Order: sequence, then structure tokens, then C-alpha cells
Amino acid sequence: MMDIKIYQINLSRDDDRVAFLGLSQIDKFQESSKVNSEIYDKVFERAVEVDTLEGVYQMFNCDWPEDFQGHSLSVSDVVEIVNGENAGFYFCDSIGFQPVKFEPEQTQKLDTRTMRVVLVEPGKAARVAEIDGSLEGMQKTVSGYIQAVYPFEETVCLVCNEEGKLQGLPLNRALWDEDNRIYDIVAEPFCVRLQYGELQEFERGTAEALHRKV
Repeated sequence: MMDIKIYQINLSRDDDRVAFLGLSQIDKFQESSKVNSEIYDKVFERAVEVDTLEGVYQMFNCDWPEDFQGHSLSVSDVVEIVNGENAGFYFCDSIGFQPVKFEPEQTQKLDTRTMRVVLVEPGKAARVAEIDGSLEGMQKTVSGYIQAVYPFEETVCLVCNEEGKLQGLPLNRALWDEDNRIYDIVAEPFCVRLQYGELQEFERGTAEALHRKV
């Protein structure tokens, strides 16, 4: 039995786009290699019936507790062991967990209220929409487990179905590289998360680069 807390990066505050990056990659995208506690939300807090971090990883990928509101435990998440000889903060890295300095008082509670996004559906024009910001709500929007990717130079996050193509779901939009070549295709509806001002520009039709992409 372990008393733990789990912290995950809130994509809307992730200006440096470090979500899902390993510890050794962080300093390539922000000014330091320090984990930025301010961009994290606390998504879980209570005792669980495992006794190792590896057990925590397996539980939050294969057998989530019913009250867990985050995404499956992933690279860049932070797990806090609250008490015992191993008490401290552990960064979920590309391989295993690494102890890190972390300031939980700078984090925020997970906000599951509705959020405004650019919703992109197969065969339809992209539009601004309000969706349920909870894990279940985003899964419903994309018709499955969510995956966050950053395919554009702009600081925007694309949330899509991570198994859409494997499940043979309808294809939606192509992703193009800087040489104007298709390198991937996204299946089923997906949403693009923007800052408030960028959403206003999209609605007015002035976010031209994004309009061309979706």
C-alpha cells in the first residue's frame, strides 16, 4: 500500500511544449532542465494497493481507479510518494522514474469544466466548439483514448484518437512536413487547443496559417 499523488502537465499552460518529453529533453525547449511545477495539475491523491513506482505505472495504464481523472500515466508525469523512506517526487521518464525537485504548492487542481477548442471532423470544416474538458469528455470527442501531439510550429496542441487508424476509423486530415509532404494522417474527429486570443482570431478567420492546416 502506498499513499501517492499524481501530477500531470496541463496542456493549456504548457507554453514550452514539454508534455510527454523525457527529462533529458526538457532543457531543449525551456530555459532550464528544472521541472516546471507551475504547468502541472494534481489529478490524483490517495492510497493505492501497490508498493512500487512500477506498480503505480501499471495500475494507471491498465487498471485505472474509478476516481482517476487524468490520462494514462505517461512520460513527464510526476508521482509523489507521500510518506515512508522513499517519500519524494519522481518524474516518469522514458525509462523508469527519476527523483526530481518539485514544488506542489505551485500546481493547480485539475479543472474539468468545458473548454473551447477548434473541432475538426471528417468531411467538415473546422469550427470552434465547447467540449467537456474531463478525460471522459475528451475521449468522447475523439471517439477513443486520447493522444496529444504538436505537429505545428505554432504553440498549439492537437488531441486525437491514439488508436484511430489501427481501428480502421474514418480518416480525417493529413499532416504535412516543412517540405509540403504528407507524413501522417489523423483519423476520426480531433480537436486543437489554442490560447483564448488565438481562438478569437480563428473565429474571425484571421488565423490564416491554422485555417490552411485544418
